Amino acid sequence: MVRRVREDEWEAARDLRLLALKTDPMAFGSTLERETAFPEELWRTRTGDGASSVSSSTWVAEDPEHRLVGMGSIVEIEGTLHVFAMWVDPEFRGRGVGGEILDAGLEWARANHPRRRLILEVNPTQSPAMALYQSRGFRFTGISRPIGHSPGVDVKEMEFYEPS
Repeated sequence: MVRRVREDEWEAARDLRLLALKTDPMAFGSTLERETAFPEELWRTRTGDGASSVSSSTWVAEDPEHRLVGMGSIVEIEGTLHVFAMWVDPEFRGRGVGGEILDAGLEWARANHPRRRLILEVNPTQSPAMALYQSRGFRFTGISRPIGHSPGVDVKEMEFYEPS
């Protein structure tokens, strides 16, 4: 089941994010070392904003035992929406979970920020992620930049185009 994160789930959301950074470090612009050092208040704020803010949302997938197994966020920064932190536990990949998370975020963006530019950055070695984004209408913009934590690795920007 995919739903918006709840504010009281900050510990589970933190643990999921740290697992994502540990499991797939090259999929993110941050590092496990950096985010492990974040204080509790930051995790509480992030989760609270993702749960109820009108300028950001965090979507999670849970398994039948109600364990969080996937996540994705959309955050408004200076008038542009950014997709961040998309990740699904490897045990649950290939089942459409990532698509459900992204679809929930896109629906939220359409309802709360119509016609707002929506972008993300993807490591081109993450073929399944690129295929998912392209299947939902994201296209490469031609912009790339260093990932930040690993010299020689670039991420590529993609922008969402609503089908006409």
